[in-house]
Amino acid sequence: MSRKLLLLTSLVIVLTSLLGLSLEVKEVMASETVYIRADGSIDPLSAPIYSSDNVTYSLTGNISESIFVERDNIVIAGEGYTLQGAGIGNGLNLTDRNNVTIENMRIDGFDMGIYVRNSSNNIISGNRVSDCIQRGIHLYGSSNNNTVSGNTLTNDRGGIGVFLVSSNNIISGNKIKDNIQNGIYLYASSNLYYGNNFINNTLHVSIGGSYSPDFWDNDIEGNYWDNYTGIDSNSDGIGDTPHVIESSIQDNYPLMGKFSDFRATPEHNVQTVSNSSISDFQFNGTAISFNVSGGASTAGFTRISIPTALMDDTYRIFVNGTEVSPTLLPISNSTLSHLYFTYEHSTQEIIIIPEFPSLIALPLFMTAILLAAIAYRRKRLT
Repeated sequence: MSRKLLLLTSLVIVLTSLLGLSLEVKEVMASETVYIRADGSIDPLSAPIYSSDNVTYSLTGNISESIFVERDNIVIAGEGYTLQGAGIGNGLNLTDRNNVTIENMRIDGFDMGIYVRNSSNNIISGNRVSDCIQRGIHLYGSSNNNTVSGNTLTNDRGGIGVFLVSSNNIISGNKIKDNIQNGIYLYASSNLYYGNNFINNTLHVSIGGSYSPDFWDNDIEGNYWDNYTGIDSNSDGIGDTPHVIESSIQDNYPLMGKFSDFRATPEHNVQTVSNSSISDFQFNGTAISFNVSGGASTAGFTRISIPTALMDDTYRIFVNGTEVSPTLLPISNSTLSHLYFTYEHSTQEIIIIPEFPSLIALPLFMTAILLAAIAYRRKRLT
């Protein structure tokens, strides 16, 4: 063998060994249990979590083990990364913690996805939890005044368990779908549930042991139940009769369509109840727009709640460019305008504008009209 060939072969062997060692080290690092310590440090230091201020902790990569939180008053931002389990343990553990926010995280394949024990005033929002052996989100013991909102819980044995003396928690705007045993399991708890979508769970709600009264609506809106059989004769998006959960336990304001919550600005959200699929929601500072779709030749409806601080005026609604007359529902007030309108199903573009634009918005309308006129003229000339 020539000297050059010998050197090249040796170099390949060394590089291959280093590459294998590097991959092995990375795998070990990614699979260690991660701690956010009480002093704000991250253990191990190699964990893909970054914080510049010991307040906001952002994932910078996937983690294949549990995260234990030992610090209060922090935000854990998943940034869309995944916490991946192997069917055991808890994905994210809050025990004796207060004022922790967990948001925008994907959690898969643990015994329990997010475990909250004796922890209060926390926010669990915008996470996707799936394929957990027991529950997606578990509130246990004296866990009070927590907010669980905007999460998607699918294909778990149970979506959410609320156990023992946990009370005054708000469970709202969650998609609880395709869970194997139940959507929510309750045991001696008292909480508020509204705006949740219960879809294709083996049992939407299961109640065990002693039961403290829960509240299944906020006196305006309840939840969407895919097995609700009532009607909406007064066309307000709310069922005329309560949805019975178990004996005397009921949702007094069941939704006739799925609930959605859209961020229009950092300060304001727009919420809808609709029997259509809603996509491409936008607010451009003047107008709200989104698409609706559904089965051809079927009737569609949308009930939309608009903060008056976002658009405070009489509203005009256009469906594929054709103006429709909405109903301003009597529950509207100085803070929220609730509108209801209908259309024929297909894929339709909805645009909502104020009837009288403000002086700031007026130039935008004039520009839009001018551009439309130019486009129309060019079309005719061609």
